[in-house]
Amino acid sequence: MPNVLAEKLTRECFRERYADRKPAFELIDGVPEQKALGSKRHARLQGILCRILEELGFRSYTELTLEIGETWEPVPDVAGTLGPEIEEIYQSQPPAVVIEILSPSDRFTLLDQKCRRYAEWGVADILVFDPAGCRAWHWNPAEDGLVPLHHVYRFSSQPGKELSLPEVFQRLEGI
Repeated sequence: MPNVLAEKLTRECFRERYADRKPAFELIDGVPEQKALGSKRHARLQGILCRILEELGFRSYTELTLEIGETWEPVPDVAGTLGPEIEEIYQSQPPAVVIEILSPSDRFTLLDQKCRRYAEWGVADILVFDPAGCRAWHWNPAEDGLVPLHHVYRFSSQPGKELSLPEVFQRLEGI
């Protein structure tokens, strides 16, 4: 049997085929990837992180499509931007912050691939949260990977601004 390699989808082809599909899809290196179904806890954490980003001076968005390249169109759970609002349908410039929230069905290899691409694109602050385990990680360029976060995250894109992990998880627990 011959080995058939699938052709990478372009952004245009991806949008034609997957724009109205539910659950949602994102384009990762030319491959349509179904987004994990979010639990109530996932959705609650998404809202909490958006509010905190707004409190810190970012414009926050949930499920914002990022136009990284012709075969890359990921949709992070939360994104935060700085500077003037740009009139465009999708985000074509790197946001200051990208946050991925883990779901039980998420694959680490895909998460790592997305974080690496966000870093290459120029996203200054890349965070990953686990709502079930109340843990978080951030992308560390010196380590070339995700490293655990403890207590406080200091934003590269907003010097002097911090995210308190205990506060995030206290809000999640309703404390």
